[in-house]
Amino acid sequence: MTAPGTTERNHRARLLTGDARYLADNASTGDLHLVVVRSRQPHAKITVDADPARSAPGVHMVLTGSDIRPATSPMQMMWNAPIQASAPTWSLAGDRVRYVGEPIAAVVADDPYLAEDAAELVAVQYDPLPVSIRPDPDGPRLYDDWPDNVFGRTRFEAGDLEAALDAAALVVRGRYGHDRVAGLPLETRGVRAEWTSDGQALTLTTSTQSPHQVRASLAHTLQIAPHEVRVVCGDIGGAFGTKACAYVEETLVAFAARAVRRPVRWIESRAESFVATVHGRGATVDIELGLASDGTISGLRAQVLLDCGATPYMVGLGTGIVTAAMVFGPYRIADALSELVGVVTNKTPIGAYRGFGMPEATFAIERALDEGARRLDLDPVEIRRRNMLQPHELPHWTPAMLCLDSGDYRQLLDKVSDRIDWPRTRATAADARAGGRLIGVGIASYVEATNFGPSLTSAMMGISNPGHDRAVVRIGDSGQVTVLTGQMPMGQGLDLVLIQIAAEEIGVPAARVSLVWGDTLACPYTGYGSGGSRGAGVAGSAVMTAARQMRNRLRALATHLLGVEDTAAVHDIGDGFRDDSGNTLSITQLAAAAYRATDLPAGMEPGLETSYSYDPNAFAFSYGTVAAVVEVSTDTGAVDVQRLVFGHDCGRQLNPKIVAAQIRGGVAQGIGATLFEHLPYTEDGHPAVQSLWDYFPPLAANVPDIELVHTETPSPFSLNGAKGVGESGVIPIAAVIANAIRDALGHDSQVTDSVPITAERLLEELERDRRITDPSATI
Repeated sequence: MTAPGTTERNHRARLLTGDARYLADNASTGDLHLVVVRSRQPHAKITVDADPARSAPGVHMVLTGSDIRPATSPMQMMWNAPIQASAPTWSLAGDRVRYVGEPIAAVVADDPYLAEDAAELVAVQYDPLPVSIRPDPDGPRLYDDWPDNVFGRTRFEAGDLEAALDAAALVVRGRYGHDRVAGLPLETRGVRAEWTSDGQALTLTTSTQSPHQVRASLAHTLQIAPHEVRVVCGDIGGAFGTKACAYVEETLVAFAARAVRRPVRWIESRAESFVATVHGRGATVDIELGLASDGTISGLRAQVLLDCGATPYMVGLGTGIVTAAMVFGPYRIADALSELVGVVTNKTPIGAYRGFGMPEATFAIERALDEGARRLDLDPVEIRRRNMLQPHELPHWTPAMLCLDSGDYRQLLDKVSDRIDWPRTRATAADARAGGRLIGVGIASYVEATNFGPSLTSAMMGISNPGHDRAVVRIGDSGQVTVLTGQMPMGQGLDLVLIQIAAEEIGVPAARVSLVWGDTLACPYTGYGSGGSRGAGVAGSAVMTAARQMRNRLRALATHLLGVEDTAAVHDIGDGFRDDSGNTLSITQLAAAAYRATDLPAGMEPGLETSYSYDPNAFAFSYGTVAAVVEVSTDTGAVDVQRLVFGHDCGRQLNPKIVAAQIRGGVAQGIGATLFEHLPYTEDGHPAVQSLWDYFPPLAANVPDIELVHTETPSPFSLNGAKGVGESGVIPIAAVIANAIRDALGHDSQVTDSVPITAERLLEELERDRRITDPSATI
């Protein structure tokens, strides 16, 4: 069994020296190994013959849908909005598969090699059905009891849109799309399950961002009480949202372990991950943007089409709902209509991925606004400045009823413009284009919904998990501080931030603080886990308040022991307290006294422990503006991002180094999705990407030095003023690079209206343009 995570001062050194313990490292003697037999067809009726595999060497069990379905329940969705259709998600397929990669059977054997050999013996007969590869409501139906392929619809509306568009001097119309991408954490998913000897209690070790969600899912699918499930998580090698929910493999491994009465483990292969782990993005936004002659926005219509994949998974329509809600950006838009249609297709399900619908929304509004500036002969910076909400207008309710909390959007726009020297840089790029080099300059602004968690708001949105976060702070009898959290450190530095908060509030060195996480038995409950850029603002506020309570308790004890009448006469000296006479007590001495319990103030319990649950009143909104300079090679179509200035405001920065690192990491992922990464499917529904040979994440050489510009506007909706930063870096990158490429090309083109803008696509565009201007020319 993996121990819960504990972060101490040597945590970073442990990771860097290779001493971290990931799930695949933790094999115990006697563990059996599970291999999943997955569908090789996108849509078919199936019959399964598992008998040949059952008699293979080393095999203990082979499970099919007929074995597991009668004894389990389908998964519950986390985002279970009433606007969504019903389609149960089972651990194993029944008589029908709907995407390549859908689990059909599971083989449990002595080792993974024997399990893989036996899995090849499971005979699956496919009777192909028509395939729906594009999100078409009227395409071949995936669910016979649905009237069409629409999983759900919603809309956000304000004002009189038709009148606003009729009165507009210009209406920009465009279709802006994001292809599917893989989250691609360094560590793939994995699960290990072990039951007590009586089969009544389960300990499940898994690589997840949300241990309490997994516990709830397992209790439901296995039809047992939640207190009979313990979920444990060790080190996590990246997640990026793809590990933010429960998966069917967790139920499958747990069921198999109980059936064979032995611990069972499953480690996802990299090839599996491309079809078995949820994909990100996969949305198209059609926009009509009305503009007055001075560039101010008169109205906006957006129609979001979300490719949900075959099985409406844990987050359901969530990413599409966020896209439809966030398409208004940081702008003043009174008359608007934003609609979402989610459609099922014969592909891997869509789920959470860094940004969660916001890059898609930002890409659409920022591309349309740039085209509007071009047609009205306005500077792209100026058109944004004229439409941005000003500080006195905040808080501001958007047409989607989101409350933009605080900030000075124009100030940050101007800072980025000044840093990149916008007029001069544009002029230099224009001179370069006149000399035959395709250099362009782009700009984009964005807002990011963070501090995800208001429980009431979540419930109103159809999210079944509450959003509050609890922290427990404990000081032992030797003065060592321990913080317990339901959050999951996964490489984002959250562990260091929570330790820092506790140390600063209590008044001890950070080396004296340990963080315990990753164990639903030991750690406090958080229904949502780590995601939604909520660690610093929500979990951080809970730790801050619990630690502050601890400091106050220590002060009360010091007042008593020093014989002082009033706590106001007890002064802070960092790691302890001093009275007016110069007498001091250290926190170590106070801790010893608290546990000795021979001289405590009236009513004070022995020991030192405090806790606090924080449920934010509303979301907080980080925001920013980004400018980029790119060059497109006329020989290869490759895009070189030469310069990138990233302006950002995430409220109070608790740890500026981690803020900068989070932005840089997000930018790298944004560049990948903009220029290289995608998950295409063939016309008959088969995934073209089957390994890392077929998928192209960015290399270090593709990511420029990132020039950061920061302002700090504390959020009124978090106790510590912090807004989230986990997704900021990725959100505006597609928009700013596409705007810069459009500037470099110098002509109308749809190549910059969808991502990825690959070198191949750009070469085709350059060749087309060359042939238009010179029919005899080729590239």
